[in-house]
Amino acid sequence: MFNQLTLNNILTSISLGNSRAIRYVVAYSGGMDSTALLYALSQIGDGIPIIAIHINHQINKESDTWEQHCRKNALSYGVNFESFKIDLNYNSGKGLEATLRESRYKIFQDFIMEGDWLLTAHHQSDQTETLMLNLFRGSGVSGLSAINTLRKFYSGNLVRPLLEINRKYLKEYALKNDLSWLDDPSNYDNDFDRNYLRNKIIPQLEDRWPSLDKRLAKVAKFSFEAKLSIEELAKIDLENTGTIDCYNIELLRDLPKTRQRNLIRYSLNKMNLPSPPFNQLMEITKIITKYSNDSHPLISWKGAQIRCYRDFLYLLPKSSLNPELKGQKYFPHNDSLCLGENMGQISLVPSQKVGIDPNIAELGLEINFRNGGENIHPIDSKHDRKLKKLLQERKVFPWLRDKIPLLLHKGEIVCVGDLWTAENFSKVNGYIFKWDQRPRLIQL
Repeated sequence: MFNQLTLNNILTSISLGNSRAIRYVVAYSGGMDSTALLYALSQIGDGIPIIAIHINHQINKESDTWEQHCRKNALSYGVNFESFKIDLNYNSGKGLEATLRESRYKIFQDFIMEGDWLLTAHHQSDQTETLMLNLFRGSGVSGLSAINTLRKFYSGNLVRPLLEINRKYLKEYALKNDLSWLDDPSNYDNDFDRNYLRNKIIPQLEDRWPSLDKRLAKVAKFSFEAKLSIEELAKIDLENTGTIDCYNIELLRDLPKTRQRNLIRYSLNKMNLPSPPFNQLMEITKIITKYSNDSHPLISWKGAQIRCYRDFLYLLPKSSLNPELKGQKYFPHNDSLCLGENMGQISLVPSQKVGIDPNIAELGLEINFRNGGENIHPIDSKHDRKLKKLLQERKVFPWLRDKIPLLLHKGEIVCVGDLWTAENFSKVNGYIFKWDQRPRLIQL
C-alpha cells in the first residue's frame, strides 16, 4: 500500500545519509503519479516548503488548460506553484521525446537552489520500462541499473521516493483520496517506445510472469551495486593515471582494455558528457595501444570527443565558434560576448595594471581568429614574434590554436585572448582581456 506515512518514512530514510531538504520541488505534470506524490507530500506537514513546478510543453491544444488545472490543484493542497513554457523553436537534433526531456531538465536546473530536493514521481513500473528500454538499446551495467533513488542534481539533489511503489498502489491512493488528475492522450501513442512497451509488451509479459516489476526491480538493484563496484575500481585507476579529463597514455596502457573503457565511461559521466557508442569506445582502446608522440588522433561523437597530445589523452566537450563573430567590433562597455559552444565568454574590464590602451580599446577592437602568418610584439618581449611559434612554445593545444580570439586595431594584433597583449598597444590602467569559462588551452 501507499500513504503519507509510507512517503514520510521513505523521505526520512533518504535524508539519513544526506542533509535534510531546504525545499521540496515537485515536478508536477498533473498526471496521476505526480498528483499522488504532491498530495501525499502536502499532508506530511514536516515544515519543509513545497513548490510544485509544472512544465507546459505547448505541444497539445489543451496545454494551457492543463497548466491551470495544475495551478488550481497545487494551491488547493496549500502548495506554491510555478510554471514554465518550453521553447518550441529549440531543437537538440535528438528527436521530440529527448528534446522535450532535455528542455525540462534545463528548466529544473535553472530553478533548483542549493539544498533543494527535486522530487519526481517515477515509480516501480517506470523502473521496469526504463530497464527494458535500456536493455533493447544495448546498454551495459549502468543502463541496467535504470533509475536511481537519489543523485546529485546541480546545486541540489534529484530524489525519486516512489521507486519501490507499484503504479496500482498509487492509483488506489489517488482514488481513495478523491484526487483529480489529467490523462494525457499522448500516453496512448504507441509510436513512442516507452508507450509501446507500457501498453503492448509489458501486459503480455505480466500475464506470463506475474510480479514482473518486482523481479526487474531486483535486476536494477543488483546492477546498481555492480555499477558502484566498477566505479570504485575506476576511481582507483584514475588516481594512478591522471585527472578526470586527462590521462597519461603510458600509465593508461598498463591497464587491461576493459578497465581502460571503464575509466573513460566513468570520467565522461562525471563530466556530464555522453559516452561514445561501443564501436568507438573499442576504437579508443586501439588508439591507446598504437599511440605515438607524433600522432594527433581524434575520435568524436555527439557532444564529446577524445584527443591525444604529447603523451596525454584528453576527454573534451564538443566546442565551436560562432561564425558571425569574425569582423565584429567589440567595445569595453559592451556586455560579455559568447564565443560559441563551450568556448566561454569574453569581455574587457578596466584595471590599474598594464593592459590594453584605453584610447585604442574605446575605438572598438575587431574580433578575429588566426589564419596563419600573424606576428605580435608581446609585453616584456624584445622583438616581434610569430604567433605560431608562441603558441607552440606555450604548448597550447593544436585543436584550439585557431579558436583563440584575437582583438585587432587597424589590422594589427592588440591581444591574443588572455595570453599576450601587444607592447605598442599597452598602457598602465588599461583594459584587461577577461575570458570566463574558457576551455583548457595549455598542457600543464
